[in-house]
Amino acid sequence: MKISIEKIKKEIKVDLSYESRQFEKNNNRESPKNPIQVNITVSLAGEKNVSIRGYIDGDFKLTCERCCESFLIHKKINVDDIFELTQHELSEKIVDIDKKIEEIVYAESPIKIICKEDCKGICIGCGVNLNKEECKCKR
Repeated sequence: MKISIEKIKKEIKVDLSYESRQFEKNNNRESPKNPIQVNITVSLAGEKNVSIRGYIDGDFKLTCERCCESFLIHKKINVDDIFELTQHELSEKIVDIDKKIEEIVYAESPIKIICKEDCKGICIGCGVNLNKEECKCKR
């Protein structure tokens, strides 16, 4: 969604629903399982910044970096950020809300994605998921 800079000189409320395919193209670490609900207030903050406040709510499918299994996690991300407008946005006099939402979601992603604290991972010898079965190889 793109919004005219003129429209956000006064604060406006934006309610959006994002499908998973909108996030999958740039991030293979996690993707929404169902549509993500976005409820934000957008306003101009100075001449070259935009303020976004509200929340992003949804279920995300993640892949554990230890055992390679997929799992779901529910996230409600509180948003209170100021973004500098890009040169393109300033010249076109628009704000690309989709890009800002993507940036927020990715910034809230954990550095290391694991399904549970005590995840045992996979055996480097035989490749079995050690959370589900015991290793039978002679490492």
